[in-house]
Amino acid sequence: MKDIKTIAMYLPQFHNIPENDQWWGEGFTEWTAAKRADKLFEGHYQPREPLNNNYYNLLQKRTMEWQAGLASKYGLDGFCFYHYYFKDGRKVLEKPAELLLSWCDVNMPFCFCWDNTSWARSWSKLGNKFTWFEKEKEHSCEGDGILLEQKYGREKEWEDHFKYLLPFFKDDRYIKVDKKPLFIIYKTDEMACFTEMIDYWKKLALDEEIEGIYTLGINSSNEKRGMDGVLYSGPGAYWNPIISSNNLDFEYKNGVKCFDYESIWKNALIAKGKSNLKTYFGGFVDYDDTPRRGDRGAAFINTSVEVFEKYLYKLAQKNLLIKNEFLFINAFNEWGEGMYLEPDKKRGYAFLEALRSVKEKLRNSADDEKLEFTSVLNVDKRPSGDREKISADMWKQNNKFKEYYYLLHRWLQLKEENVNLSKYLIKCGYCNIAIYGLGVMGKHLLEELRHTEIQVLYAIDQNELMVHPDIEIKSVNDFFPQVDAVVVTATFDYDVIRTMLKEKIDYPIVSLAELLYEV
Repeated sequence: MKDIKTIAMYLPQFHNIPENDQWWGEGFTEWTAAKRADKLFEGHYQPREPLNNNYYNLLQKRTMEWQAGLASKYGLDGFCFYHYYFKDGRKVLEKPAELLLSWCDVNMPFCFCWDNTSWARSWSKLGNKFTWFEKEKEHSCEGDGILLEQKYGREKEWEDHFKYLLPFFKDDRYIKVDKKPLFIIYKTDEMACFTEMIDYWKKLALDEEIEGIYTLGINSSNEKRGMDGVLYSGPGAYWNPIISSNNLDFEYKNGVKCFDYESIWKNALIAKGKSNLKTYFGGFVDYDDTPRRGDRGAAFINTSVEVFEKYLYKLAQKNLLIKNEFLFINAFNEWGEGMYLEPDKKRGYAFLEALRSVKEKLRNSADDEKLEFTSVLNVDKRPSGDREKISADMWKQNNKFKEYYYLLHRWLQLKEENVNLSKYLIKCGYCNIAIYGLGVMGKHLLEELRHTEIQVLYAIDQNELMVHPDIEIKSVNDFFPQVDAVVVTATFDYDVIRTMLKEKIDYPIVSLAELLYEV
């Protein structure tokens, strides 16, 4: 049978950086969180300790040589480095990947996952100790301070980011699909500029004789144009009843939310993919985020190597059946969340040996295993019983209203800070604009810009009967006079509307979400 390439998520937080020293104390790394972990209930496996006390430093070449050797020996085909790139090109934890780029003799195939969330300070006290930050949504109503803010900018900022990535993309070790660099984005749903940015990157890639960018979104609910596929990243994807179609039972142990390990794996097999988009079903090793969240955290119970091997094999079959090139595993070295293939004092190399066994079994499997493959397909059928069922339409509506809720929350924040959206439009040179969508959000935007330097020359709306006392409203079939930009307020359907408008106009199109988050 055809082999499948395994790629493990890779956390670069195993070296000192000034930001962590400032925020969390001198010498803070991922090891700090792991060492400080407490045993919070009977049978709780904490603290987790690397085999032979190998508290390594990723700035040392011998560390990556050792990791590359493990990968080669145990059947891991590549690493997906978390990539942190913030507002104005600010980077953190970038040194391990940069060093790997310079260490050409380290045989370590790799790609990037852009963790495009703001970093927020959210203390969780464990005795007299503080845990690592929790990364929260930029537009979260909670949280007590943004440490690094995620903003995307426009073409200049997109080009700067692409130029930083370019040497990695051109490296022979960088993982590609049909000669296109594989680039994963953590929060595509929250990127108002996703389609435009990826389109722009693809043009820049062609200029560099790169055939494009192969882009995956993690657990994405919206199928954005320009996205090549979705990665359902375990275990988070599989305790989502919309993805797995199965509500999970759990129990609290001294405040910690505990899930049965095998039940999460069963959900991975039940999970259905996107109907119109390639879907990769990712596996996982374990989970326990109490080193970061304390007794507010979540953990797996009944974790076993045998269950991992059994279900990783079935998940590999599931991916092969739908012709997926990769099986992603979470993770290689996420010690602060209990997700690691690396050897530890309790199990040694057992998870790596299980991975090698799965790869060998896949290579040696033959046609007589077709029945097992069929059984994997059959579990995709939604189960009956008293489990929660939410239709696709209801899920879409839920996402739509949630998105508008966050937009309105962000807008109120700006109003409280006396920030007007005209600031961003002026910065971009968009002084004469049109508004697409004169519903609730469009009317608010029109009022916001009323006494500013921005001139709203007309509005566009699908409702041909709509009228407004202060502005001309054009139908989508009318001729649109030249403006500096069209601002689309129907953000949930932005990609569809933008595609339609691009057939009629050649000037910039921006979404209301971009205005709100980039101002």
